[in-house]
Amino acid sequence: MADNWDDSDDDWDKSDDEDELDKRLGLTKIDDQKNAVPVFDDDEEDLTLKDQAASEKAAQLNLKAKGSALAKKKAADAAAKEELELARKAMALEAEMEANMTPEERRQMERERVEADAQAMTDDLFGGVDDGPSSNGPGAPGKAMMSGDKVVMKDLKDHLRHAKKVGECIQVSFWYNLGVE
Repeated sequence: MADNWDDSDDDWDKSDDEDELDKRLGLTKIDDQKNAVPVFDDDEEDLTLKDQAASEKAAQLNLKAKGSALAKKKAADAAAKEELELARKAMALEAEMEANMTPEERRQMERERVEADAQAMTDDLFGGVDDGPSSNGPGAPGKAMMSGDKVVMKDLKDHLRHAKKVGECIQVSFWYNLGVE
Protein backbone atom coordinates (compact mmCIF):
# COMPACT_ATOMS: atom_id res chain seq x y z
CA MET A 1 0.00 0.00 0.00
CA ALA A 2 1.32 3.29 -1.03
CA ASP A 3 -0.53 5.37 1.51
CA ASN A 4 1.04 3.61 4.45
CA TRP A 5 3.76 5.79 5.89
CA ASP A 6 5.63 2.92 7.51
CA ASP A 7 6.47 1.43 4.12
CA SER A 8 8.08 4.67 2.84
CA ASP A 9 10.43 4.90 5.77
CA ASP A 10 13.24 3.14 3.93
CA ASP A 11 13.11 5.59 1.02
CA TRP A 12 14.15 8.54 3.19
CA ASP A 13 16.77 6.76 5.23
CA LYS A 14 20.27 7.84 4.07
CA SER A 15 22.29 6.14 6.76
CA ASP A 16 23.20 3.41 4.29
CA ASP A 17 24.61 5.87 1.81
CA GLU A 18 28.42 5.49 1.95
CA ASP A 19 29.22 8.76 0.20
CA GLU A 20 27.31 10.79 2.75
CA LEU A 21 29.03 8.97 5.58
CA ASP A 22 32.47 9.52 4.04
CA LYS A 23 31.74 13.24 3.61
CA ARG A 24 30.70 13.53 7.20
CA LEU A 25 33.85 11.77 8.37
CA GLY A 26 36.03 13.85 6.05
CA LEU A 27 37.37 10.84 4.16
CA THR A 28 36.44 12.06 0.68
CA LYS A 29 37.65 15.00 -1.38
CA ILE A 30 35.30 17.85 -1.99
CA ASP A 31 35.05 18.17 -5.75
CA ASP A 32 32.19 20.63 -5.88
CA GLN A 33 33.29 24.26 -5.96
CA LYS A 34 30.06 25.27 -4.30
CA ASN A 35 30.84 23.12 -1.27
CA ALA A 36 34.53 24.06 -1.19
CA VAL A 37 35.87 26.32 1.53
CA PRO A 38 36.98 29.69 0.11
CA VAL A 39 40.75 30.10 -0.12
CA PHE A 40 42.22 33.60 0.11
CA ASP A 41 45.46 34.58 -1.53
CA ASP A 42 47.77 36.02 1.13
CA ASP A 43 49.82 37.87 -1.51
CA GLU A 44 47.01 40.31 -2.18
CA GLU A 45 47.36 43.64 -0.39
CA ASP A 46 44.49 45.29 1.30
CA LEU A 47 43.50 48.50 -0.49
CA THR A 48 42.72 50.23 2.76
CA LEU A 49 46.29 49.64 3.93
CA LYS A 50 47.60 51.10 0.68
CA ASP A 51 45.35 54.15 1.04
CA GLN A 52 46.36 54.57 4.68
CA ALA A 53 50.06 54.40 3.80
CA ALA A 54 49.61 56.94 1.00
CA SER A 55 47.72 59.32 3.29
CA GLU A 56 50.39 58.97 6.00
CA LYS A 57 53.11 59.73 3.46
CA ALA A 58 51.21 62.80 2.22
CA ALA A 59 50.69 63.98 5.80
CA GLN A 60 54.39 63.48 6.55
CA LEU A 61 55.36 65.55 3.49
CA ASN A 62 52.90 68.23 4.54
CA LEU A 63 54.35 68.33 8.06
CA LYS A 64 57.86 68.46 6.63
CA ALA A 65 56.93 71.44 4.45
CA LYS A 66 55.31 73.17 7.41
CA GLY A 67 58.37 72.48 9.55
CA SER A 68 60.78 73.92 7.00
CA ALA A 69 58.54 76.98 6.56
CA LEU A 70 58.48 77.44 10.33
CA ALA A 71 62.26 77.10 10.51
CA LYS A 72 62.67 79.71 7.77
CA LYS A 73 60.27 82.03 9.58
CA LYS A 74 62.14 81.60 12.86
CA ALA A 75 65.48 82.24 11.12
CA ALA A 76 64.08 85.39 9.49
CA ASP A 77 62.70 86.56 12.86
CA ALA A 78 66.06 85.91 14.53
CA ALA A 79 67.89 87.82 11.77
CA ALA A 80 65.48 90.76 12.10
CA LYS A 81 65.87 90.73 15.87
CA GLU A 82 69.67 90.68 15.54
CA GLU A 83 69.58 93.54 13.03
CA LEU A 84 67.38 95.58 15.39
CA GLU A 85 69.72 94.87 18.30
CA LEU A 86 72.75 95.95 16.24
CA ALA A 87 70.98 99.13 15.15
CA ARG A 88 70.13 99.99 18.77
CA LYS A 89 73.71 99.41 19.90
CA ALA A 90 75.04 101.46 17.00
CA MET A 91 72.69 104.34 17.80
CA ALA A 92 73.65 104.25 21.47
CA LEU A 93 77.37 104.24 20.66
CA GLU A 94 76.98 107.02 18.09
CA ALA A 95 75.04 109.12 20.59
CA GLU A 96 77.76 108.57 23.18
CA MET A 97 80.49 109.47 20.67
CA GLU A 98 78.57 112.55 19.58
CA ALA A 99 78.24 113.69 23.18
CA ASN A 100 82.02 113.51 23.58
CA MET A 101 82.79 115.41 20.31
CA THR A 102 84.02 118.95 19.96
CA PRO A 103 81.84 121.44 18.05
CA GLU A 104 84.12 121.21 14.99
CA GLU A 105 83.89 117.39 14.93
CA ARG A 106 80.08 117.62 15.18
CA ARG A 107 79.92 119.94 12.15
CA GLN A 108 82.18 117.60 10.17
CA MET A 109 80.02 114.60 11.09
CA GLU A 110 76.85 116.51 10.12
CA ARG A 111 78.37 117.33 6.70
CA GLU A 112 79.27 113.65 6.18
CA ARG A 113 75.70 112.61 7.09
CA VAL A 114 74.22 115.12 4.63
CA GLU A 115 76.54 113.86 1.87
CA ALA A 116 75.70 110.23 2.61
CA ASP A 117 71.95 111.00 2.58
CA ALA A 118 72.29 112.88 -0.72
CA GLN A 119 74.23 109.96 -2.21
CA ALA A 120 71.57 107.50 -1.03
CA MET A 121 68.75 109.63 -2.53
CA THR A 122 70.64 109.90 -5.83
CA ASP A 123 71.11 106.14 -5.91
CA ASP A 124 67.40 105.65 -5.22
CA LEU A 125 66.43 108.19 -7.87
CA PHE A 126 68.67 106.87 -10.63
CA GLY A 127 68.63 103.23 -9.65
CA GLY A 128 72.13 102.93 -8.25
CA VAL A 129 73.23 99.45 -7.30
CA ASP A 130 74.72 98.74 -3.90
CA ASP A 131 77.88 96.73 -4.59
CA GLY A 132 79.17 96.89 -1.04
CA PRO A 133 80.15 93.86 1.00
CA SER A 134 76.88 93.98 2.93
CA SER A 135 74.84 93.09 -0.18
CA ASN A 136 76.54 90.12 -1.78
CA GLY A 137 80.22 90.04 -0.93
CA PRO A 138 82.04 87.72 1.45
CA GLY A 139 80.97 89.79 4.46
CA ALA A 140 77.28 89.58 3.61
CA PRO A 141 74.98 88.04 6.19
CA GLY A 142 74.82 84.30 5.71
CA LYS A 143 78.04 84.20 3.66
CA ALA A 144 81.21 82.66 5.02
CA MET A 145 84.36 84.72 5.19
CA MET A 146 87.66 83.08 4.47
CA SER A 147 90.90 84.00 6.21
CA GLY A 148 92.28 85.96 3.23
CA ASP A 149 89.10 87.94 2.50
CA LYS A 150 89.17 91.70 2.77
CA VAL A 151 86.88 93.03 5.48
CA VAL A 152 85.24 96.33 4.55
CA MET A 153 83.39 98.02 7.38
CA LYS A 154 81.66 101.27 6.52
CA ASP A 155 79.71 102.02 9.65
CA LEU A 156 79.35 101.02 13.26
CA LYS A 157 76.81 98.30 12.49
CA ASP A 158 79.36 96.53 10.28
CA HIS A 159 81.93 96.72 13.09
CA LEU A 160 79.45 95.32 15.62
CA ARG A 161 78.39 92.51 13.26
CA HIS A 162 82.03 91.57 12.63
CA ALA A 163 82.81 91.68 16.36
CA LYS A 164 79.88 89.36 17.06
CA LYS A 165 81.06 86.86 14.41
CA VAL A 166 84.61 86.93 15.78
CA GLY A 167 83.29 86.43 19.32
CA GLU A 168 81.25 83.40 18.22
CA CYS A 169 84.27 81.90 16.46
CA ILE A 170 86.48 82.42 19.51
CA GLN A 171 83.86 80.87 21.79
CA VAL A 172 83.45 77.79 19.55
CA SER A 173 87.22 77.48 19.19
CA PHE A 174 87.69 77.76 22.95
CA TRP A 175 85.22 74.95 23.73
CA TYR A 176 86.58 72.82 20.91
CA ASN A 177 90.14 73.14 22.24
CA LEU A 178 88.97 72.12 25.69
CA GLY A 179 87.43 68.99 24.21
CA VAL A 180 83.89 69.95 25.21
CA GLU A 181 81.30 69.88 22.48
